[in-house]
Amino acid sequence: MHSIKINHRLCRGCKRCYEICPSDIFTFNDKLFLLEVAHPDECWYCGSCLYECPEGALELKLPLACL
Repeated sequence: MHSIKINHRLCRGCKRCYEICPSDIFTFNDKLFLLEVAHPDECWYCGSCLYECPEGALELKLPLACL
């Protein structure tokens, strides 16, 4: 299970989350214009991607250890 979920219907491919992520978990497919989670295990659960996304296309699930 990924810690970050992307709603591709809402995502417009602005790359703001891709650019702000301090642990570089995202990758962007330029041919398909599609954001993907490439390294979910490296997520710091900081939430910067959530705050940066203008469309609200991301969902962050915190592990039990973070609660």
